[in-house]
Amino acid sequence: MSAQKKIPSASVRELWLLSYPLVVTMAAQVVMQFVDRMFLSWYSHEALAACVPAGILAMTFASLFMGLAGYTGVFVSQYQARQKYASVSISLWQGILMALISSLILACLTPAGNALIRVFDHGAQVVSSEITYFTILNIFGGLAVLNNALAGFFSGRGETKIPMWVTICGNIINIILDYGLIFGKWGLPQLGIAGAAWATVIGCMSMTVFFAILLFYTRTRTNYKLIKLAGFYRPVFVRMLRYGIPNGFGFLMDVMSFTLFTFMIGHIDVVSLQASNIVMSMQPMVFMVILGLGMGIQILVSKYQGKNRPDLSVQVVKSACKLGYAYAGIVGLLFFCFPEFFIHLFIVPGSPDASLITAKALPLVRLVSFFVLGDATYLIFGEALRGAGDTRFYMFVMLLCAWGLLIPGSWLLVYKWHSSVFTVWSWLTFYAWLTAVFMWIRFLGGKWKTITVTLS
Repeated sequence: MSAQKKIPSASVRELWLLSYPLVVTMAAQVVMQFVDRMFLSWYSHEALAACVPAGILAMTFASLFMGLAGYTGVFVSQYQARQKYASVSISLWQGILMALISSLILACLTPAGNALIRVFDHGAQVVSSEITYFTILNIFGGLAVLNNALAGFFSGRGETKIPMWVTICGNIINIILDYGLIFGKWGLPQLGIAGAAWATVIGCMSMTVFFAILLFYTRTRTNYKLIKLAGFYRPVFVRMLRYGIPNGFGFLMDVMSFTLFTFMIGHIDVVSLQASNIVMSMQPMVFMVILGLGMGIQILVSKYQGKNRPDLSVQVVKSACKLGYAYAGIVGLLFFCFPEFFIHLFIVPGSPDASLITAKALPLVRLVSFFVLGDATYLIFGEALRGAGDTRFYMFVMLLCAWGLLIPGSWLLVYKWHSSVFTVWSWLTFYAWLTAVFMWIRFLGGKWKTITVTLS
């Protein structure tokens, strides 16, 4: 405890110590997803072709509920800052209840998702695999939502290493079972793409078990009176809905719009799609790090808002700008100056259409160097606003910019004006900077300083 007290409040060091486990958590998810798809590509091309759109659809369906349950961490952080430990426990239970309700809703939406898959009609064999993969993931999608709420209890109290290790352990179990269930190794049945889905479900279940052990079989249970305070508490539940639903809806709008954008790129031509996919594959290098930092910003801002110290919340954002722009700036500079290096990580020289894909991808990679700075700005100021409870503004910005500008504009560029992939990506970059400017202006306006998220 003495070492923690020496860390200056809202400093770069405090933000980094809180955020780096979240960055590792996001990186672990990316690695797990990569290995999952790699194993499926070894199994069959149809399995790989099916897992990507079906997985994106499952993530889209869950995004609203993930944003809702994930807001548990903000309530926990504010109550922890005020040393209202009973309210911390009550907030956790409301998050768990929301996750359980979300699980039922998600499962009921499975037929709708299967109908959407049939509408896109990627071929009989691929559609069959897509439905298998999506159905398993979506029926058990509530596990990820529940884990998000449970992780919020630890992250909101500053213990971000616990979700990190739980996620890493869950992902290791997932990867091992991936190999066993896809190919039928170690006496396990050979299930192909269904095996990949079941491995994901079992990995999520193991994470739930790990969180439950840490909650109910340690001092946490007695210190926070978790058993005694279990149950529905309407005032907190309603407030979590009030701030969590706009948070989840904004996240849904963001995910859906980006998903549609990627599908529209495929209508231009195959070479443009391949060039765009190279850029998309480079995105996690920046996005996951800044997203992990953004989660840390949200936790610290909610903590200092809970202490009625908006001045320290402002200092958190200043510290975040130093970290975020340093990282995004360095990566953006590398993208701009050495685009060929990154492109050749994905293209073997001399392969079919290699020169054409490189020619298309080269300006895109340089363009992305500007995109990542806009995305970093959006995440830094946007996460601060969400941590302070300004979730309605976040929702309206996503609704306006994503569905009022990005999607209609992309549709016109692709289907009516037959624009190049560079032009379409330029529109996406403009969208990223526009949302960033909105978040920046709103933060400077200071209205978020007066928002009261939790009950007194």
